[in-house]
Amino acid sequence: MRFATRTTNGDKALGMHIALTITELDPGGAETCLVHLACYLAARGHEVAVFCLGKPPSETRRKLTDRLDASNISWNCGGKTRAFQFPAAVQWLRRELRRFSPDVVQSMLYHANVTTALALSGTSIRLYGGVRVRQPQRTRWWLQRFASSRMSKLVCVSDDVARHCIDRERILPDKVVVIPNGIDLSSVQKLITQPEAESGWQAFGLPSQCRVLLYVGRLDAQKGVVELLPQADELLCQAPEHHFVLMGDGPQREQVATGIAAMRSAERVHLVGWQTDPICWMAQSELVLLPAQYEGMPNVILEAMAVGKPVVSYRVDGLKQLLGDGAAAELQLVPPGNHHAFAHAIHRLILAPDIRDQCGRHNHLRATEHFQLFDQMKKYETLYGVEADKPLDAA
Repeated sequence: MRFATRTTNGDKALGMHIALTITELDPGGAETCLVHLACYLAARGHEVAVFCLGKPPSETRRKLTDRLDASNISWNCGGKTRAFQFPAAVQWLRRELRRFSPDVVQSMLYHANVTTALALSGTSIRLYGGVRVRQPQRTRWWLQRFASSRMSKLVCVSDDVARHCIDRERILPDKVVVIPNGIDLSSVQKLITQPEAESGWQAFGLPSQCRVLLYVGRLDAQKGVVELLPQADELLCQAPEHHFVLMGDGPQREQVATGIAAMRSAERVHLVGWQTDPICWMAQSELVLLPAQYEGMPNVILEAMAVGKPVVSYRVDGLKQLLGDGAAAELQLVPPGNHHAFAHAIHRLILAPDIRDQCGRHNHLRATEHFQLFDQMKKYETLYGVEADKPLDAA
């Protein structure tokens, strides 16, 4: 992805030294946002470095670090993944930040927020936190509130998450700003036309003309896949032309596989693992499903919107902000935890192609008008400039 290059004066960039810190760099929503931000800031002429507390991603999961390499952005991993390594993580990050000497540090995710706040203690470096989801563990609220006291601002991914931070974590309202996720529609268009997508669902052993209900995401407790399987079984028995594809991996993979094996429609449920570019498969699906119990502002829904697909999701944080108001939005959202309503919403949409098309058009328009990637990344840059009392040049 390429962004407009920032104006320079000779060989000297008119930018800041900006460090970005995060818990890990395996592909995920927060990690993708951070890499988008790194590439944007570097292309705008800022000196950018990325610091990851955990281990480097495996060879098959280097999509994001490959993008950093392609943009000549340095990145370093501390290899600290256990709770007992927390003091060592603080010391490691303190050394790395001292060496890089940033003007601004942007952290993302709970562990990185707390670790970075401690690593910067005793310095005057400006810190901006990043909250991507409400913390379900109350014990973390106090620590995040403590970390926010060291921050210039705390950037929340959605209005819902911001309200949680203010109302439940008791973070000062004037500390909190909202910058939603963004999507690069031109890059999406390139992805959905790439050669590997041409083989269609046959690449996973499905019939060439099948109708696919698609889940993309981690297989863990947050995402609610295990709980959805019984309802999916009932639904597929009523929809003999449809297949259910689960695209992802995670700690519940074996549990999901066991649940699939017990389904009457097991031959039409496909666990295909993690895929590098799931957007191209979203474009070939009929519906994109998200049964998550909680979110912040799910990238998978925004990606489905970008390819003009209808979705079915629980009304968790960020969904109302993504889909907006109106009948099309309401058709795609159901009360959290109501598995019967979730299955009913799917059934209603698969029986009504006109309504599916209406929802898909609504979603694409929302993505185009409200969630362009450049617009969201620019908000971070403007925030850093405003806080430094140094207005940035116009793009």
